[in-house]
Amino acid sequence: MFDIQNEYYVTKGVQEAVPYQLQYFCWQLILQRAKEKDPTMDYLQIIEFELDTEHELLTIVQRQEKPEVKQIYHLHLFEEYRSLSVKKIWAIDDGQVQTMLLPEEY
Repeated sequence: MFDIQNEYYVTKGVQEAVPYQLQYFCWQLILQRAKEKDPTMDYLQIIEFELDTEHELLTIVQRQEKPEVKQIYHLHLFEEYRSLSVKKIWAIDDGQVQTMLLPEEY
């Protein structure tokens, strides 16, 4: 699951709602996990965003359901992320291509 050799796609909803730098960062998180030794990756990776303007943080939770894995990252809240209205994106690997999409686009 999730191989750097496969093709990557991003839906129109993600292109319009998620800054490119954040899309790239999320792909990197997924690929980093895939590189781990014996990474038991689920075909569905769930990425959740939480803005904390008071502390200038963007919290990113990367998780999967089977087996259950959850990783949390904190980023500085850059200006281009302040208007982020998306709370969750999915990355799906169907074995040939990998697609990042909004849950409502499924």
